[in-house]
This record gives sequence, structure tokens and C-alpha cells, in this order.
Amino acid sequence: MAVAGIGAMLRTLGHEVVGVLTTPLEGDRYGTDSLGAIALQAAAGFDVLVAGSPSRIAPLLSVLDADVAISAAFPLRIPDDALEVPRFGIVNTHPALLPRYRGPNPMAWAVRNGDPELGYTVHRMDADFDTGAILAQGTTPLTAIERPDELFGAMIDLVGRLLPAALRRVEAGDAGDPQPTAGASYAGFFEAAYAEIDWSHTAEAVRRQVLAWRVAAIRPEHHGALATIAGERVRVLHASLDDTQGGIPMQCADAPIWIVESQPAS
Repeated sequence: MAVAGIGAMLRTLGHEVVGVLTTPLEGDRYGTDSLGAIALQAAAGFDVLVAGSPSRIAPLLSVLDADVAISAAFPLRIPDDALEVPRFGIVNTHPALLPRYRGPNPMAWAVRNGDPELGYTVHRMDADFDTGAILAQGTTPLTAIERPDELFGAMIDLVGRLLPAALRRVEAGDAGDPQPTAGASYAGFFEAAYAEIDWSHTAEAVRRQVLAWRVAAIRPEHHGALATIAGERVRVLHASLDDTQGGIPMQCADAPIWIVESQPAS
């Protein structure tokens, strides 16, 4: 989504996309496929460079000779020498209203916590994680979203609204607004205990748990939402608060929830 979606936005705004830089990371934050393979699939017409280690990021960025780099869900801390390579620096896109939900898993925590809105921040990248000066921020409603593709679509639409203003500030040499010190929090990977559905929770909490895992940055050793249904160990992929989509009813603390889609957990 980052390569295809943001790439298309930049071209529409009149910018030339000179390449994509990623890492070979696999089996961690994005599932089993390597980021290099994912980027190659999405990067039609783009040069794709895969940095084998953080020390290779700066040299490869130099090859691209870019005015500015835009980061989206990059899984490593970018070294200081790489931050200085693009003429106007590196801009990061982060799905949260920073300084809230810094870290690798902001969208999933927003869903888990029942936030009414998904926040988004475009900010200058600095030496720490998600701490750089803010260039643009906005929100989109979360309450009506039921499936991951709806959430990712809303996220891309929000980026499209924020990116033009952020890039205008970059082109003007605007340093951005320092992040406030109050309200900072960290959105880390989910703990293993959250993978198991607890039917003693409310139906809404279980619905959020299922969706949160679908949009979560993951670790290979645990990935929910897991349950035993009709004697079968499954990973629940979609749950509904009513029976309009069919499914298997399961009783929660306050009401039933319908398990609409699942797959074997093994």
C-alpha cells in the first residue's frame, strides 16, 4: 500500500518518484514475505533497492539522488548519516496523532482501545522513533469500520489529504512544529495473552480484538485472535455484532457475537 498508494499520490502531485528503498526483513512485522519481495510486486516502474543492513541505507539513498524521502512503516531505525542524504530530509508517515501511539503498532492499538477516530501524522524524521517535528495531522472516523481493507482504505485517503500540505512545507524549508511533550505513549507489539479470545469480555471488545489483530504489526510467535469453536482451534478473521452476515453465534459477557470468517489456527 505504501509503495503503490503513496507513489500514485506523489505522481499526481507532480513529483517524480525515483525509487523505493526497503530492507529484506521477513517473518516479523509483515508476516512471512520479505519486504523486498512485497516492494517488487508493488513497485511497477520504480527502481527497488534493498538495504542488507542499516549501514547500507545511506549509500543506497545517495544513489537515488532524491530531494526528499518519504517513509511509511519502515521497520528499522534509520541511521543519522542516512537522514542527512536527501536534500530536504526524510518525512515519515505515522498512523496516529503523535506524540500518542509512537512505535510499530499504532493502528491496532487505536482499534483495541476503542478510539472513535484514527489519527495520522506526517512529520520530519529525526534520530529517534516518531519524535520529529510535525508537518500535518488529521483524523478519520473508526467507529463504522469493520474490516481491514476498510481501515487501510481510510488510512490511504487520510494520507492523501495530508501529504500535499506537508510537502509544501518541506519545499518551503519549514522545519515543522515540535511535538508536544504531554500525551506521549508507545504502541508496541501485542502481548501473547491478547491473542486468545476471552468470551467473558463484551461482544464489542471481542469484535475490536479480532479487527485489531488483522491490522496489527505482528511477531511470528503469536498472532490472534485465537479461539476454540465447535471443537476446532481457529484464528478468527471477522466477527459481527449481529447475524446479518451469517456466522456462528458465540455468547459474550453481554450479548452474542457472530463468527463470520475464520481459518484453522495451525
